[in-house]
Amino acid sequence: MNDTKQLLNNYYDFLSKSYRVNQLDDSDEIVTPFTDNIGDRITLYLSTLAGNKIKLDDDGYTLDNLEMMNINLSDARQQILEKICTQYNVTLSDDGTLFNTGTSSDFPRMKLDLTSAILKIGDLSFTQRSQVRKMFIDDVIDKLNKSDLGGIPSHFTGRTGINYQYPYVVPQRQNHPLKIVDVTNHIDNKSIMQTAFQFSDIKNNSSFDYRSPKLMLIYNDKVSRPNEQIKKIANDVGFITIPFGDFQDIKRELIA
Repeated sequence: MNDTKQLLNNYYDFLSKSYRVNQLDDSDEIVTPFTDNIGDRITLYLSTLAGNKIKLDDDGYTLDNLEMMNINLSDARQQILEKICTQYNVTLSDDGTLFNTGTSSDFPRMKLDLTSAILKIGDLSFTQRSQVRKMFIDDVIDKLNKSDLGGIPSHFTGRTGINYQYPYVVPQRQNHPLKIVDVTNHIDNKSIMQTAFQFSDIKNNSSFDYRSPKLMLIYNDKVSRPNEQIKKIANDVGFITIPFGDFQDIKRELIA
């Protein structure tokens, strides 16, 4: 457990040192260590608004990138785009800019929400050839809902004050613990460290009062599989990774 905590601390230090900030005429350019679907580092722009408010935006890059890749925002993709924006409290302006607003104290949540939305929207680039109507997360949740396992979307606040959204949560009842489901299309060291940090942050919040909560990370086993380090981190932090292909195992975990 101590090894994993040290890994999380190292991850936090790495992130802190990997950001770059450039001062522009009317905003600050924040170059993050996270990369988009074509390998470019995600860049955000922070500006000041009236009334002690701040604005964080992508300067239209995310949708421009999809257009550059000749990805047409069909009705199906437009619905997915709107759903992502709603999920992460992000607004899409008429000129195609993704942004959110708040106060300085809201910045950690704003940054997490906007970055998450950009990454999710970037996944639309993978829908071009297969012409699927939904991204992987929608397929997973749709199948869970049809299985009537009692889960609903929910959110939890971590010790840091950041609010984490989860697409499927089965409430605690009698002898059945709270079960939180997260979904990733591609499981790798970066995604597992983010999941570990979030789950640790939630459990360390004094107001998080649940008996032995469980978190399940469902991944697309047609795309990737966890290596030994990923399995160790998940085991140390106390959550499980499970392939979408083993759906009967997923159901057994959620009704246990």
